[in-house]
Amino acid sequence: MKSTGTSLIAALCLAATAAPSGAQTAQQPVEIAQLPYIEIFSPTFFWNDEADTVRTGASTCPKGRAIAGGVGILQGKAALRMIESYPDGESWVVRMVNRQKPESVKSLQVRGYALCMLPAARKASKLLAQQARIAHVSTKFNVPAGFASTAGRQTCPQGSLVVSGGFGLDPDFRGPNSLRLELSYPDPNGWNISAVNGAAAASPAAEARAYAVCLGTKDGADIRGYQTVYFAEADVLVKAENGVARQSVSCRDPGAYVISGGMRSVRGQRASLEMQESFPDSPSSWTVAVTNRGEKRDGDVTARLYAVCIKK
Repeated sequence: MKSTGTSLIAALCLAATAAPSGAQTAQQPVEIAQLPYIEIFSPTFFWNDEADTVRTGASTCPKGRAIAGGVGILQGKAALRMIESYPDGESWVVRMVNRQKPESVKSLQVRGYALCMLPAARKASKLLAQQARIAHVSTKFNVPAGFASTAGRQTCPQGSLVVSGGFGLDPDFRGPNSLRLELSYPDPNGWNISAVNGAAAASPAAEARAYAVCLGTKDGADIRGYQTVYFAEADVLVKAENGVARQSVSCRDPGAYVISGGMRSVRGQRASLEMQESFPDSPSSWTVAVTNRGEKRDGDVTARLYAVCIKK
C-alpha cells in the first residue's frame, strides 16, 4: 500500500480495574439505510499516570453504532500501553496501562475517539453514502530500540474523511523487534500513532508503518451501493510468559472492504496483555498482534480479534 468533524459530546465510562472476564455477545451487522450518517465523537478522560493501573474509557455514540476508534493524550506524559481497543455496540472501548513508574503521580488528560454511524443528521455529521470511495494508505517510519516512544502519522487524500488507522511492522523488515502500541488516534487530516520498540538498545530500528483508512469522493475503491457494515471475528489463545498471537481477520464476503479492526480479551487475566500491532494488511483484512506479559500462574488468555467490514 502507498502512501470530521469532532464533537466532545459523548457518554464516558471509566474504570480503574478490569471488568469481569467472560464470553462476549457477537456484534450485530448494521444496515446503512438505518444509520446513514457518520461522525467522530471525542470525549475527554481524566486519568493519572500511576504505574500498572488499568484504565478503561468508552467513547459512546448517541443512538448509533461505533465502528472505529482510538485514544490519544492531550496533556501529560506516560508510557501507556494499549491493552484492548474494540467495538461494543454504541461504544468504542479502549483499555490502557502505564508501564513506567513515575517519580510522582501526575494527572493525564486523555481523549478517546469513536467513529459513529447515526440515525439522524447532526451539525458535523456526513452521509456515508456520499463518501463513495475507500482508500487504505500507509507510510514507513522507524521505531528505535530501547523503549523510546516514537510517533508516526499517515495523512488521507485531500478532501477525505479519516475513519480509522493502525500500526504494524513493515512486511519487508526481518530484524529483531519487540513492538508495543501506545496511542492510536485521528486528527482532521490523518491518523497518528505512538509506539515503542523493546528490543535491545543495540538493535537496529524496527521498520514499521502507520496506516489510515479514508472515505472520500475521489481516491480509492468505489463503494457506492454498499449496504451493510458487519464485524468479522476470530478467537486466538495467547500463552502466558510472553506468548504472542498474530493473526489476520478477513472480511468473509467477496468484494467487502475493511474499515477498522481491534481486539478484546474474553477469557483469562486481562491486565497483562499488550497490543503490538493493529493494521489493515489488505483492503479486506485486518491484522492484530498481541503479547501476554503475565506469568505462568496467571494463565493463558483468549483474545477476540475484530475486522469491521462494509459489503454490498
